Amino acid sequence: MRILNILSGVAVLIITLGFGAHLLHHIFVQVSHQAIQGPAVWAGIAAVVVVGIFSSIGGCSLLRR
Repeated sequence: MRILNILSGVAVLIITLGFGAHLLHHIFVQVSHQAIQGPAVWAGIAAVVVVGIFSSIGGCSLLRR
């Protein structure tokens, strides 16, 4: 059971990093300079950061067990 927790924790951390990097890439590459200053883009960035923090906490807690 311990190996399953370790694998799950590593998978969550890898997916979190990949998903966060993918979303931030799309935000900064596909959004124009003027649109980046809009509140919707900053709300999206904040949501990515919050989800990333919670996913990282979940992955680390799986690795600790």
